[in-house]
This record gives sequence, structure tokens and C-alpha cells, in this order.
Amino acid sequence: MDNESMSLIDETPLGYEDPRWIEKSNSIKARDNYTCQLCHTFNPSLGDFIFVKQGEYDTIHHYYWAGTSKYDIQVRGYILIITFDFLPGFHLAMPRLNVHHKIYYRNRNLWDYPDDCLVTLCEDCHHYVHSLNDIGIPIVEEHSDGKTTLIGKTRPKQYQPILDHTDLGTFHPLALVEENRWGLGLKGQDLIDYKRAEKENKQWFEYHNILDNNVVRISYFTAENRHMIKRTPEEKEKAANFIIKDFLENILGFSKIKQ
Repeated sequence: MDNESMSLIDETPLGYEDPRWIEKSNSIKARDNYTCQLCHTFNPSLGDFIFVKQGEYDTIHHYYWAGTSKYDIQVRGYILIITFDFLPGFHLAMPRLNVHHKIYYRNRNLWDYPDDCLVTLCEDCHHYVHSLNDIGIPIVEEHSDGKTTLIGKTRPKQYQPILDHTDLGTFHPLALVEENRWGLGLKGQDLIDYKRAEKENKQWFEYHNILDNNVVRISYFTAENRHMIKRTPEEKEKAANFIIKDFLENILGFSKIKQ
């Protein structure tokens, strides 16, 4: 059956609230480093070990969002922990992660799929994949002899990104937002062109303004471990400076400091 002649089916699988599916999906997210496998955005609030390669350094990220807003980066092999401590009212928006079925088996429980049929996607990428007219998700019928028959593909669903100022999960991943009397709002360079920022859901500010306005305190802790390679103070300072700059510019997407 070629792609054009394949039957379109409104497939609405049941069981996403089942504890067995929740357990399965959590295991897939952990396998995929809590990272969208398409756009590579990640959610460091979901697991204790989010591994990120930053230049020559291997780092572990974790974001504490309950009751505080603190982002820790541990540099492996350095006993170096860098903390970005956002002041009360400021939060980083964490992406929602979904587990996507690459194929649907008719009459099979969602949690009974092989792991290689499942992949972690952020909510935006997941919606986007399901909206593609020329792809769709294959649907197969299983037979008693173990063989399968392709019976169609899912009907595309319209993709409509939503920005809800009362819901952190709808903001651009890792955008910095501030609580206010109306809910949540994007922080920007003097809130310039707020309507445009609201429409495009972007981060607008340069990080020297963040530091000047005391939005975040940055500190780092180092220690020695006699069982590990000793690092000189210069090596630690070099690593800390690189990680801080890389996190602000390349991960959070803030613009560079003006000269």
C-alpha cells in the first residue's frame, strides 16, 4: 500500500492515564535523557541525571522548581557545581515531554509496545509530527501467526501552538518568566515590544541586564577528591566561566554582553 492510497483512520488510543503506561513512558523519557529526540530541548526538572555536552565538558543538569527556582550544573571530573539561583517570582519554563508511538498496533495496549517503537518528543514536536499530512502514524493489524498487515495511517491533526500566561508549560522551553498579578509574563529587555514577545514567545533580554537587575545569583562550589584527577584553580575557573557563558548564551538563548 503506497502512502497516498493508504486509509486515513481517526485513531484515538485509550489508556494514557493507566499507571502501566505512566511507568512505561517514564522509563522511555529516562532512556532518552529527558530530551526531545527531534529538537533536543530537555527538561532537567524530571530526572536527577540530565547529561549535557558543553564544549569539552561533560555536565549534569538539574532544575529545582518546587518552592524555589534553582538550576544546578555539575561538571563531571571537576567536583565543580555551578548554581543559578533565580530570585522569587522568576522561573524557567520547562518543556512538556511526551512519549510518541512510531507505529500503532490495533487492539494492543499502549504500554505493551517494544521500547524501540517509542521515542521521547517535546509537546510541540509531538503535535507537529501528528500534523504532517504526508506521513501519518502507521497502523497495523496483528495476526495469530505473528505477522502484521498495514491497514492505514492516522489522520493528521491540526497543529496549533498555544501560549497560556497562566501555564509555564506553554512557554518556549527554558524561557525565563516572571510571576505577576495577571499570571506569568515573559521577561524582556525593558519589556520591549511586549506584544511581539507575546506572539513569538521569545526571550528578549541580554544577560548583563539580568545580573544588574539581580534576577539571578550565580555561584560555584569546588572541592577536592583524592580519588580523582586534581584540577588547578585556573582549570576550575576556566571551566566555570565557560559553563556559565555557554548556559546563558547557548542554552537559555540570552544575547551576549554588550561591549
